[in-house]
Amino acid sequence: MTDFHYFAVPTATDPGTLNPVYELLDFPIAMGKAEDIVLTGPAPEKPLVDGREVTDPRLVKALSVPVELDRAEVLDRSSKLAGVLRAMGVVPESGARLTFAEDVPPLARALGVLAAARIGLIVDLRAGAPSDSASDLVVLHTIAAEPIEPGRASVRVTRSRFEGVGVTIGSETANLDQAMRDSRVEFAAVVPLDPQRTLVLTDDGDLEAGTSLDWYRTEVLSAS
Repeated sequence: MTDFHYFAVPTATDPGTLNPVYELLDFPIAMGKAEDIVLTGPAPEKPLVDGREVTDPRLVKALSVPVELDRAEVLDRSSKLAGVLRAMGVVPESGARLTFAEDVPPLARALGVLAAARIGLIVDLRAGAPSDSASDLVVLHTIAAEPIEPGRASVRVTRSRFEGVGVTIGSETANLDQAMRDSRVEFAAVVPLDPQRTLVLTDDGDLEAGTSLDWYRTEVLSAS
């Protein structure tokens, strides 16, 4: 675990605290690496500008390229999503789990995984993982929703990266495009975690905070 910068240094009787997302996003940005491209995605099927579908053929061609997010935007979007989940009452310490419907776009899925790690929320990526409305599940899935109009004081023009994606907790569903662009929702600070805290459930086994760094680098981020 030498790759980690500990929040609380380990001792003979205390394992210390750390967070893999801090190592991948927060710390490198502090060291001047905010503009590095760390997450890529496929070209959009329907390019958007300010949440609206582009129809001008020239703009469609210009915007129909693979998406590249730098480290600063990945931190911004994942920490905002973590803040949205907090605002919706998600308590990671309760054993809540985040799951994804199969149709969630790759970028939204990656940002969701990073947001979960930021606050210590377990992500369940196992095949056949439940995706119903059980009270301990946080489910990201696609929804049918009109683009959110920028212009109101509470709505940022910043691209949410979650257009057409919703989150369901119990019986409540929120439009993430709207929630992510609402300036009243606070960004979540990174949470210090016990190195043995389980963060990800996979078919190959569980991943703990202290041994998950390489997995996030290779399986979540496109480059880091």
